[in-house]
Amino acid sequence: MKKFIWLLALFLFIIVGADKAGATEIGTDEIGAENNSSANKVVVVIDPGHGGFSEDDRSFGAIYNDELNEKDIDLATALAMKEELEKYYNVKVYLTRENDVQLSLEERVNYANSVGADVMVSCHYNASEDHLFYGAEIFTSAFGECYMKGKALAQCIMDKWVDDGLLNKGIKTRLGSSGEDYYGVIRRGCETGLPVIIIEHGYLDNHFDYEKLGMPADWERMGRLDAAGIANYYGLSKEQEYEAVIPTVFTEDPGGVVYPDETPPTSVSLNIIECNIETSEVTYEVRGRDSDGKLMYYGLALGEPEDIVPGDFADLMLWEEGKSSMRGTFPVPTGYRGKIKARVYNNYELYSDSAAIEIDLATLVQERAELLEQAAREAEEEARRKKELARQRAEAAKREEELEEQRKNVGDFFFFVGGDDKAETVDPVARKKSLYMEIIALVILLAVLIIIIVVRHRKAFLKYFKTIFGDDLDRY
Repeated sequence: MKKFIWLLALFLFIIVGADKAGATEIGTDEIGAENNSSANKVVVVIDPGHGGFSEDDRSFGAIYNDELNEKDIDLATALAMKEELEKYYNVKVYLTRENDVQLSLEERVNYANSVGADVMVSCHYNASEDHLFYGAEIFTSAFGECYMKGKALAQCIMDKWVDDGLLNKGIKTRLGSSGEDYYGVIRRGCETGLPVIIIEHGYLDNHFDYEKLGMPADWERMGRLDAAGIANYYGLSKEQEYEAVIPTVFTEDPGGVVYPDETPPTSVSLNIIECNIETSEVTYEVRGRDSDGKLMYYGLALGEPEDIVPGDFADLMLWEEGKSSMRGTFPVPTGYRGKIKARVYNNYELYSDSAAIEIDLATLVQERAELLEQAAREAEEEARRKKELARQRAEAAKREEELEEQRKNVGDFFFFVGGDDKAETVDPVARKKSLYMEIIALVILLAVLIIIIVVRHRKAFLKYFKTIFGDDLDRY
């Protein structure tokens, strides 16, 4: 009898155990987790951000160019991500939405947990209030294992983005006023032990990123890059199935909360090196520091400091990593007289301004005009002086020609008076004076010769004159 009772009890235990096992298996099948029953598959949930309709338009996400809704772009990227990721072995992929429906953040995380997700990737595109920023960034939890797994996965995706030409704006955490994760989907995921990351592919409201991400083909390309990053994180292959897959990239335990950078850049200064009025540009040097993060952008703006608004710094320039200063040229209106200042941002979009500097291109233009006018006067005076010198040289040349003509007329007589041709060419006035002296000497010489001739031949002359004048000559 006892043996029969024990056999009956064993039979009932087996039946009850089988029923419980069956119930567990059915329940698992109802939530779709049978696809994760094997250790050789990871479950990835892709969450296209926003969706549906709401009175506050939050369901649309950002709206670009008055026609592009972020919710549609998020879905296009997510669909491409799923399609590409399903080409790999050892992975099961789900979407929180496959069409334009509105879901709460809690519903998204609950769905991911219901399918046994190992990780959830929330897909977004970015925008900023003043349309200043550009670059790609990823947010993850600031706590424990969710941070470690999220940071490692985010890094794999970011590497793909950078290879494609996007700017790395960082892998970040963000905390709310209560000290918890700021983003609800990340916070809710962390509460349930599910690592969630938010991937912001770029700012479609800024032309720098729009040129790379503005077309449907770009959204699909980004989805494929996201899938490749996820596959790299888990070491997935399109060629073969593995017996087991585990993450291949790891982040060290931070040992506490990973706080975001909450301080703006420091030691921001602006130095104007040169003002070029010909090109209407100033050459500048901007300096800055950020001990808690990294400097990301900088810009310059003209005007009184109290009148400058963020939009005046449009087309922010990139701060080169590792540099303590940046140099360049900045255009200013012709003849500008006023102030200029610099603004430096870190990768958390916190900023500090330099002191404003007074620049006065109007005075420089006036001074340049005065210098040009003075130079013109000096050039005119130099031209007049050269013209006068040329005139004097022409007159001297003409006098030289006249003297040369006179020398030719006098002939070889200078030989007798001892003229020195070389000395005569030195000074035209002296030469003329010498010529007069030579003529006087010649006259005197001729007179002396005549007197000598008359004295030596006086008798002959007297006889000659007697024949002419007769006896009257004796009276003289």
